[in-house]
Amino acid sequence: MRLRSALEDFEANTLGAVPGSLGRLAYIGRLHDGDGTYDHWGLAKVYGDDAAQSAICASHRVLLSEVLKKPLAVLLKDVAAICSNEDLTETELLALLNNAPPKPLSRAALAHLRSMLSALSALVESRNSANLRGASQPQLPAQEPQPPAGI
Repeated sequence: MRLRSALEDFEANTLGAVPGSLGRLAYIGRLHDGDGTYDHWGLAKVYGDDAAQSAICASHRVLLSEVLKKPLAVLLKDVAAICSNEDLTETELLALLNNAPPKPLSRAALAHLRSMLSALSALVESRNSANLRGASQPQLPAQEPQPPAGI
């Protein structure tokens, strides 16, 4: 007798180990084949393929809805945190998120997702170019204080 549903198991044990909303969304995106099918061997083995598909799909939709409600500033911090823990650049992470929305997805939700990812990409690019410009500026030597005139 199972004590948890496939959905409860997936969210508590699998997604619970992945930090950040965007990190969880990227993880589910990696399970997604782009056509609406998810591949999670362990969940399918324990609960059956239909229950696993249903659980992951439900989580994907709920998670996407949560992410689309978050402010860009929070998501931008999430991007940086995820990339510091994984072997991904920020651009690679955003591309991964762009390529694996849940199917089917309404045109409005897809447009909102694409707009959010485009804004995050622009913010990442702007921050990176500002950091490069700041890093390439030569540091001027500190001037020694001059004694007041007449001393």
